[in-house]
Amino acid sequence: MTAGGILFNITESALLSLGYLGIFYLMTLDSLMVPLGSEAIMTLAGVLAFEGRFNFWIVVSVAIIASMIGSTASWLIGRYGGRRFLEKYGRYVLIRKGDMDRGDEFFSRHGEGAVMFGRIVPLVRTYVSLPAGIAIMPYRKFFVFTLIGTAIFVVGLVSLGYLLSNDIKAVLASESLYSLAGAGIVVLALIALVIIRLRHRSASTGGN
Repeated sequence: MTAGGILFNITESALLSLGYLGIFYLMTLDSLMVPLGSEAIMTLAGVLAFEGRFNFWIVVSVAIIASMIGSTASWLIGRYGGRRFLEKYGRYVLIRKGDMDRGDEFFSRHGEGAVMFGRIVPLVRTYVSLPAGIAIMPYRKFFVFTLIGTAIFVVGLVSLGYLLSNDIKAVLASESLYSLAGAGIVVLALIALVIIRLRHRSASTGGN
């Protein structure tokens, strides 16, 4: 069996064994800077919802709540512990310095908007809450931006899995694990970017 197939089977077994609690547990950890491949987890949850093993909207709700809890915890670590804390202890929970660097760079480049867009970008989404905390981004603004980005990510990928169930299940179980899910994320990110830019342009022109 391929490496992708093994990982697929492990993820599927975890979701089926633990149910919604498994989704909550995995998505909380992923947002708490433990990279677990939430892209594939959400897509697979959509497949299982199509098969009648999960309820679509319960999956979405649980995943969003879990992601917000994990993201808030990451923001708090950044706010009160700082980067040094993660560099010292992060290796014990698979948090790598290079991944944190990507999150920092993304946040520095895009500012507070990175919190929303970062929740859609693979790998970056796992770590972007940390630099937001370190930068002491107001929690209310952080919460709103994170919620919007998380909702786009979760609804988009669960829908992707639900609507293209058979094809995506084959992809997730192959060597090209995450490829289709990753493509879906890119599409969602582009759509979100277009919407934000159109709104910004409308606001800058006074709606005329």
